[in-house]
Amino acid sequence: MNTLTTSTRTVRGKILRDTQAGPGLLAVDGNKIPFTLEDHWSGSTPPQTGGSVDIGFDELGQLRTVHPVGVGKEELEIAGELARQALGKGAPVLRASVRKIGTPVLAAMAIVAISWIWLPAVTVQIMAGMAQSATMFDVLRMANAGASLQDFGRGGSAGLYGLLCILAMAAPALPALWKHRLAPLGYFAPLAFLAAVGLVIYMKMNAMASAATEQMRGLGGSGMGDIVGAMMKQVMQAVSVGFGVYVSLAAALYLAWIGLRALRQR
Repeated sequence: MNTLTTSTRTVRGKILRDTQAGPGLLAVDGNKIPFTLEDHWSGSTPPQTGGSVDIGFDELGQLRTVHPVGVGKEELEIAGELARQALGKGAPVLRASVRKIGTPVLAAMAIVAISWIWLPAVTVQIMAGMAQSATMFDVLRMANAGASLQDFGRGGSAGLYGLLCILAMAAPALPALWKHRLAPLGYFAPLAFLAAVGLVIYMKMNAMASAATEQMRGLGGSGMGDIVGAMMKQVMQAVSVGFGVYVSLAAALYLAWIGLRALRQR
């Protein structure tokens, strides 16, 4: 095998025929060039039909070396080229989408998403100097699982609540993508979702407090029910709205204002 010969020009080609039954055949630049294992091949394993190779020529254009492309090299080159093409084609589309939706709307959508995913939506004062917080998604996980305040931050799936939350976060982009007279209603989705979640949580907590009070009243009389009712009232007072709700509320109100303007213009 030839491992010492140098070349002045290298091009990429393919093996059309291996050297098992005589000289092999290369395809390069639309030409077919014969090669031999002894004189040209510089790989550590025999050439395989269909394999990609780097083909070296001397200054007179004569074939000097045939070297196999390393495993994965060609695939990486193809993937890199595809990525460059995708970026080249995708960047104008992304810029056009940003212009279409509008930077203020995208900024408000981002604030809503950040507030609901990472900022505290509810804070529970456990004792003096100790509090525990939950994000909007944590609250939705609890609502989906029917959990109590003791289960803050324990994970799980948000289920349908999580899906509705994601749709509410994405809905303000709807008017730019769907030309319909009702499309501007998408701007109101984050505000409507906040209101719906707040109402559901309030109703559930009231229902839990009422159920606990009535259960203890049935077991220990009205006195026991009054004690439990007072305890549940203290629990309710220990729960406060986190600043993430206020941040998202401000962004949701801004989106709703944009929606009102869009509806008036129709």
